[in-house]
Amino acid sequence: LYDFSVDAVCYSSMLSSRDYNDFKPMFEAFGITDRIRYGTFDTLAEKILTESHGDVRQVAKEYLSTGSAPSMRAVSGNTKRVLIVDEVDVFCSEAFFGGSYNPILALKNGAITALMRHIWSLKASFNLPAIKSHETFRAVLSSGVLSAKNEWLLERAVMEMHDAARKMHTHDHVVRNGTILYKIPGRDEYGGDWTYNYETNVEYLKEFEAGTPDLTEERLKNHLALYVRLGEFSFARLPSMFQFILGVTGTLDPSRLPPQMHNILKSELHIEKFTYCPSMYHDSKRDWKPGDEAYVQRAENVDKHWNLIVDEIGKRLTPIINLQAQRSVLVFFRDAKEIEQFLDSSYFTKYRNEAQVLTELTASLPEDRERIIRETTRQGKITLASRMYGRGTDFKIYDDRMEKAGGLHVIQTFFSPDLSEEVQIMGRCARQGDEGSYSQVLLSKIGDGFDATPETVMGWDASGVYSELSQLRANIGGSAVQALREMAKARELEHDAITRALNAPGSTDGLDALIRRYNAASGLAIGPNGIHIVFCLDESGSMKGEPWSELITAFEAFWAQTAANAGPPMHASVVQFATNARVTHQMRPMQGSAPSLTPKWSGTRFHPAVLEAQQLIDKVAGPENGYAAVVVFMSDGAAADSSRAAKVLAAIAQQHLDLFQSYTVGFGRGAPSTLKTMAFANGQQDETKYRTAAVGDLTEAFKAVAKDISPGRH
Repeated sequence: LYDFSVDAVCYSSMLSSRDYNDFKPMFEAFGITDRIRYGTFDTLAEKILTESHGDVRQVAKEYLSTGSAPSMRAVSGNTKRVLIVDEVDVFCSEAFFGGSYNPILALKNGAITALMRHIWSLKASFNLPAIKSHETFRAVLSSGVLSAKNEWLLERAVMEMHDAARKMHTHDHVVRNGTILYKIPGRDEYGGDWTYNYETNVEYLKEFEAGTPDLTEERLKNHLALYVRLGEFSFARLPSMFQFILGVTGTLDPSRLPPQMHNILKSELHIEKFTYCPSMYHDSKRDWKPGDEAYVQRAENVDKHWNLIVDEIGKRLTPIINLQAQRSVLVFFRDAKEIEQFLDSSYFTKYRNEAQVLTELTASLPEDRERIIRETTRQGKITLASRMYGRGTDFKIYDDRMEKAGGLHVIQTFFSPDLSEEVQIMGRCARQGDEGSYSQVLLSKIGDGFDATPETVMGWDASGVYSELSQLRANIGGSAVQALREMAKARELEHDAITRALNAPGSTDGLDALIRRYNAASGLAIGPNGIHIVFCLDESGSMKGEPWSELITAFEAFWAQTAANAGPPMHASVVQFATNARVTHQMRPMQGSAPSLTPKWSGTRFHPAVLEAQQLIDKVAGPENGYAAVVVFMSDGAAADSSRAAKVLAAIAQQHLDLFQSYTVGFGRGAPSTLKTMAFANGQQDETKYRTAAVGDLTEAFKAVAKDISPGRH
């Protein structure tokens, strides 16, 4: 109405579409549909990128095929702009404030398809000169997608495709209508626009060979591609492009959103005023007593945990008054994998027929999502949901008898490291003046980066469990926010360097530098004396028990795989770290059995560990002594000093260039994405050296790193 262009963004495309459709009649009535756009942070970043620099993909495509770049043509837009962020506290997360939008150019034609299938057929064997002389390689060069000066990119594509075919790493996905849809990190959905580059090529080929329905020969040809990375554009930079910024969330109150997050909203999003609006409904009728052991229960092991959850479901289905009716129960788990394990367990047998599942997969279609949400509040219904549906999902009660029976009860089976997430999950019940209740049934192995051993948790007084965990959460909150700021700062610096290159007059050189930076080879040069691998392994309290056992298995698998392969001499040192760091093994030849590791449990700090690694590289065996050096850094939790650790590794990387690499492995759900900033190759940060490993997958992650370290040992 005041001639502003408005972007309303949300973390979820489904929630964004829902809200747009709800307001669309009003926009049409006022004649402002061309002034307002709804979307996600990803779609907003894409639009801003195009408006600021033109169609970057098309410009890159023309440059790669001709060797010269056309001038960037920005798309003019209204300079009077307003940004509205729904669930604004979500923006203060690793996926968004600490994340980036990474555009990819996917080059496709029949010749590229044939080349990718040829490399897939080789798998175990690889000879780059032979592939370069093969007809499929020459056909791609003749197809016009790459000029002679850009043949290096095709060589790089061949090596990456072979690497992906050899490792065959799998990402969480489904296939629908012949298209792979990936579970998108930080979002509540599976998306077809998401790609893992050559690993995606491999997954299409695996699905095709497995006879996956609807994945026809023609559809396979449409999906295999040669991928070109076009940079990183910081989400944290988006707010600076708007004249006014508004946000809304149900967790703005300081008791729900930590002061560090308030500070980010003020200093980074430039939110100047905070307004707290009371509910239009009566005071909440939610029944929640955090100091009562009936509302916060602990279990010493998984079997007991599941048994307690089933007992809690049975208890909470019972009406709170004498009434011939049942309540409904909504149980939140961390993810779909936990739900599947619980659903298939013998403990849940008696309720299985009354249960439904709400996850990013079961609710990937709007009609399925609406049906599951609607049925959640039916009498006697049990819904098992992933944590992503603890926010922005409105579970309305349509049955008066169910509401009189006590309404919807919510059970949370894990302790949230983020208070606002807990508040949102709790808020799925007792909505809009309805009855409702909430409880927690927790495993003593808390996870999510909490440095508390199961013995410690089980030793607390029953009435103080929630307060003890809340204090731990508050303690790690400041550390996590500082690491998040450092991560966002690194993204912003990268963003600024890229935009300067794109804005430079005569952009051919800038575009060439950008493409080479994000697509050049990052192989490790072999020192004349071989390779020195420094393991930095987390022995903090959260690693106690099964996680430590899994780490030992992964370490031994890495060692055995390396010892079994021919190649340059390999030596290993081990730094074990918690609050402090210590060298437990130094320059051990990687032969025979792996050395034993004995933990000392305490907190989590990264900086002491990388300082020890730096000493081992500088003083014992590194490039100055004829050894290529590799750091393999593994942790399951966040640390306040991660930015200092990253700076140490960056200095080593810049000093030794292709004679140094650092790999980071985030283990479990508590591992922070800030570990990405500690992965380096060829003197610069390289996220391809960062890996995540769910519980049960750490061995495969370590074996993948072992394969990747030395090209001569494949």
